[in-house]
Amino acid sequence: MVSLSPDLDIALTQLTERLLTQDQTYAESYVMAKGQLYRAELYLRPVRPSELPADY
Repeated sequence: MVSLSPDLDIALTQLTERLLTQDQTYAESYVMAKGQLYRAELYLRPVRPSELPADY
C-alpha cells in the first residue's frame, strides 16, 4: 500500500476524527476536479492490525 501524499493522509485523518466525534462512519460529498464532477464517499470501518497490508 502506497500513500498518495502525506498531506492526503493528514486530511483523511482529520476528517476521520471529525466524523467519529459525531458518531458517524460515512460521509458523502460532490467535488469538482479538472472540470469533472465526482461523488466522493468515505466509509470508516475498524480493522485489526493483523488485517493491515504487509507493506503498511
